[in-house]
Amino acid sequence: MSTRTLLPVALALAALALSCNRGAPAPEAPAKRPAPPAVQPEAHQEAPPQKGPEVTDRSRLLTDTARILAGLTVEGDGPLAAIQERPSWKAHARILGNLWKQHEAARLSKVRRWSDANLGAIRASSSTVFYPFGGPDILYATAFYPDAQAYVLVGLEPVGSVPGLMALPPESLDKSLKEMETYITPILQISFFRTNDMEEELTQKGTLPILLVFLAGTGHRILDVQPLALAADGTPVAPQGPGVAHAVRVDFQKEGAASTQSLYYFSQDLSDAALKKVPQFTAFLQKMPRPTTFLKAASYLMFRDHFSTVRTFILTGTAAVLEDDSGIPLKYFQSKKWDVRFYGTYKGPIKLFKMFEQKDLLEAYHGAGTVAPLDFGIGYQHHAGESNLMLATIRP
Repeated sequence: MSTRTLLPVALALAALALSCNRGAPAPEAPAKRPAPPAVQPEAHQEAPPQKGPEVTDRSRLLTDTARILAGLTVEGDGPLAAIQERPSWKAHARILGNLWKQHEAARLSKVRRWSDANLGAIRASSSTVFYPFGGPDILYATAFYPDAQAYVLVGLEPVGSVPGLMALPPESLDKSLKEMETYITPILQISFFRTNDMEEELTQKGTLPILLVFLAGTGHRILDVQPLALAADGTPVAPQGPGVAHAVRVDFQKEGAASTQSLYYFSQDLSDAALKKVPQFTAFLQKMPRPTTFLKAASYLMFRDHFSTVRTFILTGTAAVLEDDSGIPLKYFQSKKWDVRFYGTYKGPIKLFKMFEQKDLLEAYHGAGTVAPLDFGIGYQHHAGESNLMLATIRP
C-alpha cells in the first residue's frame, strides 16, 4: 500500500507481513490538494459499503467493531450485526448519534472549511502530521489534515487492544458501550480530553478503541491494526513478547478514496528525562519526512525547560506548526525563520493556566497586525469566539 513508503522506518513493517503527556491536569470544562468530501451528519446513520478486493474479513471485523462502539450501524449480517438488536446498543446509538451530529455541525464541518481555506499549501507539501500530547485525538488531526498519508500521535495512555465484542457476556458488553460514551463525550462536546479522566479510565482499556471509534465516526474503513515496538535505530518492528508493544499502526481508508492512510500511536512520555531513556523513539522521529506539527490543549508543557527536547525537535524538524496558545510560546518562533499568522482571539489562558500568559501574544492579537477570524471553538477556550490558533510556516 502507498502509505508503507511514506515513512522510511515503515519499510521494515512490510517485511513483517497522551492525555496525553500532560504534566498538569486538564481543566474542567469552562461555564489534524483538494480535501475529501465533508462527512454530513446523516452519513453516520448507515454503514459504508464494504466492497472491493482490499476488504478482507479482518478489515470488516475491525470496521464493524469500531462502528458498533461508535453507535453506528454495520452492513449486512456480519458476526456483530446482532448486537444492534440489543436495547442497550440502541440507547447507545441514540446518545452517540446526537453527539456526532452536534459535533459535526458545531466544529468538524467548520474545521474542514477553515482547513481548505488556510492549509492548502501545507497539506500539499507535507504528507505526515506529528501530533504530540494529542493522545488518541485522531478526530481533529484528520479534520485539519484529512488527506495526510501518515499521522504520528503521542500520549501517555497505553495502547490497549481491539475489543473482542463477540466474546463479551451481555453485562460486559453493555458496560463497554457506556464506557465508550464516557471516554468520547468530552472531546465531542468541548474539543479535548480531560487529562484526569484519561489517566483513570484508560489505564486498563488503552487508547486503541477510541482511535478506531473516531476513524469509524468520520467515515473511514479500518483495514488493519498492527502492534509495534521500536528497534534501537528507531525502526518499527513486531513486539517480541506480551506487554512489549508501546505503539500501534492502524491502516485505514476514507470511503471512496483510492489511497490508504496510516496512523501511528505511541504511548510515550515526552519529558526530557523520559526521552533520554528511549533513544529509539527520538530516532524514529528523526527518520520521519519533515512533518507538519499540530498542537492543541497541550497543558503548556513546552513552556517548561524539562520539555525542551521535543520543543527543539518541532522547531528544527517540522515544516509548519498549527497550534493554540498551549503549544510552543510565540517567542520561540523567530521572525527571520518563521512566518506567523493569527486566528481568532486571545485574552490569556484560562484560570488554571494563568501563569502561562504571553504578553507578546497579547500584543500580536491586540496590536496593529492582522488577525483573521475563527468561527469554531477549540482547545481550553473551547467556545466559538473565544478560541485562538496560530499558524507558523518556515520562510522560503
